[in-house]
Amino acid sequence: MHALFRRASIVACAIGTLMLLGWLLKFSAYGIDFTDESFYLVWISTPYLYSASTTQFGFVYHPLYQLLGGDITALRQANILITFALAWGLSQTFLNSIVPKQSEERLLRATLSAGLATAVLLIFDTWLVTPSYNSLTLQALLITATGLLMADKPLHRASLAGWTLIGIGGWLAFMAKPSSAMALTLAVIVWLLALRRCSVRSLLLTAVSALIPLLASAWLIDGSVVTFAARIKKGIQLTQDLGGGHTLLNILRVDTFTLDDMLLYPLLATALAIFIATGLLLAKNQRWQYLSLPLSLAFFVLTASLVLGQPLWAVNLGPYQSLWIFAVMLAALVALLTIGRLKALTNITLAQWVMAVVLIVTPHMYAFGTNGNYWNTAGYAAIFWLLAGLTLVGPLIRQKASLFPLLPATLATQAMVATMLQTGLEQPYRQPQPLKLNTSTQSVNGSKLQLSEGYALYFFSAIQAARTAGLEPGTPMIDLSGQSPGILYALGAQNIGQAWLVGGYPGSLKRASEALSLVDCQTLAVSWVLWEPDGPRSLPTETLLQQGARFPDDYRQVGTWHTARGAGGYDFEREQVLFAPVNVEGTARACLAKSER
Repeated sequence: MHALFRRASIVACAIGTLMLLGWLLKFSAYGIDFTDESFYLVWISTPYLYSASTTQFGFVYHPLYQLLGGDITALRQANILITFALAWGLSQTFLNSIVPKQSEERLLRATLSAGLATAVLLIFDTWLVTPSYNSLTLQALLITATGLLMADKPLHRASLAGWTLIGIGGWLAFMAKPSSAMALTLAVIVWLLALRRCSVRSLLLTAVSALIPLLASAWLIDGSVVTFAARIKKGIQLTQDLGGGHTLLNILRVDTFTLDDMLLYPLLATALAIFIATGLLLAKNQRWQYLSLPLSLAFFVLTASLVLGQPLWAVNLGPYQSLWIFAVMLAALVALLTIGRLKALTNITLAQWVMAVVLIVTPHMYAFGTNGNYWNTAGYAAIFWLLAGLTLVGPLIRQKASLFPLLPATLATQAMVATMLQTGLEQPYRQPQPLKLNTSTQSVNGSKLQLSEGYALYFFSAIQAARTAGLEPGTPMIDLSGQSPGILYALGAQNIGQAWLVGGYPGSLKRASEALSLVDCQTLAVSWVLWEPDGPRSLPTETLLQQGARFPDDYRQVGTWHTARGAGGYDFEREQVLFAPVNVEGTARACLAKSER
């Protein structure tokens, strides 16, 4: 094949990767969600305030938060780059596992693996970019999958690194989401039994790689393993008290999905285009190979037009849009059966089949434990489905002795990722308008963000009212609005009890009361209160009464402001009221009396 043709295609793939990364890095300074994303910020910034938690992502990311000086934009950018780098490493290792290394194709291999790694950016397609338990879970699974691909029975250098990565990935999965860690453990056990690669030394290495950081975490966080275990146990209780569908019976379920026409037709069309372009590249006649160029470049043009253009629309593919990535798997399957025929199936090794199965179920490991639809949530980890599908074209690639036929699938992946990311930028989670329309600059706890006019005014009004009232940074505060961790973060207040006292659930009162009972009485007595009268997710004032605090009798109203339209996902304004304590000693005595009963 003509060198110019190859170079142009490789350059297009590299540019596509850089454009997607630059796109997300640019918009990292835009927008914020007052609920979930703000909860992540509170957890990461002050993890040691809380003595009960099921997820420990706040402790894992806290050093990064401090290193970056609490800058939200830099924190988001770091999360994007870390996630992409881990995905790039996984993709590179995966390609090495299905196609032997060839020194003359190093640049092509690196470019293709980077292009495939852009699929990991789908975790940001709702524009929740701040590090969270979701991002840490995905990063843990990326590390573990890389380790599984590298681990072997002979303990050479790469194999040692693989067994170590499996242990580190398991530790991080537990720190992020214990339910996902449990599913991951079962998958690794099945992998071990199927391939019989392990030895006593390799198992010991993996166990040590997981246990040492876990024990170190327990000591650094709580000073002992017993206290750390009690933290998790209490955190599980608080989660179940909420009544949000996180009990064992709730999470052990089989969810379904629907392929509506708005997703099915693009999926089939994309699969057909990938199949044709790949088939042409696999042809022996060089003239046929050149015909694949228009199809491949069409994917690149779509990516470039979305990233560099200013479209005022967003493709609506429905709640299961990430399943679009199955177009690659479908195209790979058709190519295998039509070009390689059934004989090609025998050229896929047992290790490759087992790894493909592990990759297929990994997105559901990521989703396991959530109260949302598992297929919807699993789509954020669709990169594993992508790599599993590419296992099917391994025999054809090995026969061709070149990775170049993977280029159409890689460019198509970038185009699909760009389309779905553009949906997130146009319809960011619980935000009122496309990010590119945000023109108001507002400081949020020292970080400059580009926000909508309404969101900027909401922050500004709350900050001004709090400062006028004399609120000092670090002042403890109780959020009875049920949905404003972002406001407390912007004020520099300490969210006591939990990083987010969630309202709107059947057990919100019970959970908030239990969480506040873990706070020492003196801290509770000096805490200010944020209240949202008649708010859709407001916690009842009984929450404070159960701690011995008489609200509003023992408090003084010191400020008011209105929320912005869209805040918390509600398209109407609500009044929020700030209260300062006036009977600290009385509240402390009443709290102590309650706690002694």
